Amino acid sequence: MLTLPFARRIVRVCLSAACVIGISFAESLLAKVNHTTVALTLLLAVLAIATRWGLIESLVASVAGMLCFNYLFLPPVGTWSIADPENWLALITFVVTATVASQLSASAKRRAVAQAHAEEATSRAEAARQSEEMKSAMLDALAHEFKTPLTAIKAAVSSLLSNEPADPAQKELLQVMDEETDRLTWLVSESVQIARIEAGRMEVRKQPQAIPQLIREAIQRMAGALESRTVEARVSDTLPCVPADRELLLIVLRQLLDNSVKYTPPDSPIVISATESEGSVMVTVADCGPGIPASDLNRVFDRFYRGHHARERVPGTGMGLA
Repeated sequence: MLTLPFARRIVRVCLSAACVIGISFAESLLAKVNHTTVALTLLLAVLAIATRWGLIESLVASVAGMLCFNYLFLPPVGTWSIADPENWLALITFVVTATVASQLSASAKRRAVAQAHAEEATSRAEAARQSEEMKSAMLDALAHEFKTPLTAIKAAVSSLLSNEPADPAQKELLQVMDEETDRLTWLVSESVQIARIEAGRMEVRKQPQAIPQLIREAIQRMAGALESRTVEARVSDTLPCVPADRELLLIVLRQLLDNSVKYTPPDSPIVISATESEGSVMVTVADCGPGIPASDLNRVFDRFYRGHHARERVPGTGMGLA
């Protein structure tokens, strides 16, 4: 059974040969037709076929045109033989010209198609870039609009907590509000950072950072979520400073701690350690979770990805490692 592309090519080849044969017989009916005119007409037909369909079709048209030119116009007419040596030269010249012209036309068509595809790909990439920039700008604006009331809520709740409410229930509610305000602020900041990365607008501002201090700050910011957990920080204050972006490192540490809280038993401990090795500082967050299957390790940085078992028992949209 013929495939559709192959069947279409067979049809185009037949149409190419039929077109040249039809032109040849039509010109043979004209009185006193000039051989040069016939050859040029057939050559134009071959070029048109090469431009429209391609090299194979134009080569078939060239052969069909050569046979028709020989049979209908070169003496002795009506036979496949050629009496005059000059006519041999004319026939060979036609075949070579038609073949070379077909190749050049087909090559030009391929280049034009390739250039069109390249321009289309460039246009799509530019459209995607502009879309990401627009999304990033919108998120920046939304983040500003969100952070303004969140800052006010945070200040108000902190002020109420500092007054030591007499009612324990009221104090507990205020603490929940305080923690959830911090959580919302983090979520807004992370969303903006992801949008900036995708739009190519992320700026990493490296400055010397003290890892022990960053770890303590990350734990402090996660105090609400870590309240029921035993968190052990195995960090030496003698560790060297490292060049890094402070806010981005805090986001990483916060995300790892958040995952440890989500995906481990409620009463299990979390250990954060930092060690120096070959001029670098390695920070590790270890917990008692089930771990990630080896088959899923290459997907942990996909957006919204979570393991199969985690989807069933842990609410959320992903591990946050994207």
